[in-house]
Amino acid sequence: MQIKSTLLILILFLMSCKDKTENKVHTWNKNKNDIKVDTLYSLLEAAKTKDTLEFSNQDPFLFIKSGNLFSNNEKSSIVVNCPTDSTYRIELYSLINNDWIKSDELNDLEVPFSQYEIIFRDYNFDNFKDIYLNSASSNGISMSTGYLLIVNSKTKKFENHLETRDLKNMFPDIETKSIIVDSVDYNENKKRVWNLIYKWKNGKLINTHQKIKTEQVY
Repeated sequence: MQIKSTLLILILFLMSCKDKTENKVHTWNKNKNDIKVDTLYSLLEAAKTKDTLEFSNQDPFLFIKSGNLFSNNEKSSIVVNCPTDSTYRIELYSLINNDWIKSDELNDLEVPFSQYEIIFRDYNFDNFKDIYLNSASSNGISMSTGYLLIVNSKTKKFENHLETRDLKNMFPDIETKSIIVDSVDYNENKKRVWNLIYKWKNGKLINTHQKIKTEQVY
């Protein structure tokens, strides 16, 4: 009788642990692009003991990157997957008291599977890195457009700046606190690339209508 009671307690304990494990990460709908929650949990657990971890899987798509992604004194993880063939979900986790806590997520980001690229840079000059998620790249003169996701250093929430969706090759210039954007002029069967200057104003990236001629002529 005592053995049966002990086994029952053990089974209930294991079931409880499993429930808690599955609640720590986002459980996605059952479809062909599903990533099992056990896989996610195992990768996030491994990331706790590593300075950096990067994992990618093609089919179904899953990308995980962890480490000091945004600052030198905070450990974070980014999880990206494709709920559909043309959209991404991106989740942000912070390591707090040795436990991964999800602070935010964005859904329905339209990014073709073949164009996926993620870049971590400080785009708003607050000494806390942000995310650029590429959504398209042109042939010939390389022009990249995508999603600029400012990561709030206090709330750890995403700020999706849709006003930048058509800006090409955005690059932060720390010295001038400007965002340099490329533009192409077509004249006399030639193409010239210009650098356009954008600045932050009231939380939005604004065109200053200044441009710098480059030597790139095609």
